[in-house]
Amino acid sequence: MQRVAEDAIAVDPFDQMTKDHHYIYSNTGAVGIVDRPNQGALKDKLFASVRVTHDDATESDMHKLITAYTESAASPKECTGKGRQTARKGA
Repeated sequence: MQRVAEDAIAVDPFDQMTKDHHYIYSNTGAVGIVDRPNQGALKDKLFASVRVTHDDATESDMHKLITAYTESAASPKECTGKGRQTARKGA
């Protein structure tokens, strides 16, 4: 996670890290691992990064945001693209 945070905007590798090492966050940004279901043979990890441009966010806000974002991105519909394929067929 610290290597990912080095390249992320508004996140420092030494910001708050969760005990499970899945998230690093500050009051300006956060990075997290997307735990993809049925990852199978995929060996590369998928990471998400978020940032804010206003001053009233807290570390807790950013932790909640990155957690919700990575969980949403890890949904089977998002990871497999099945939801997008269905939408295209009906369009």
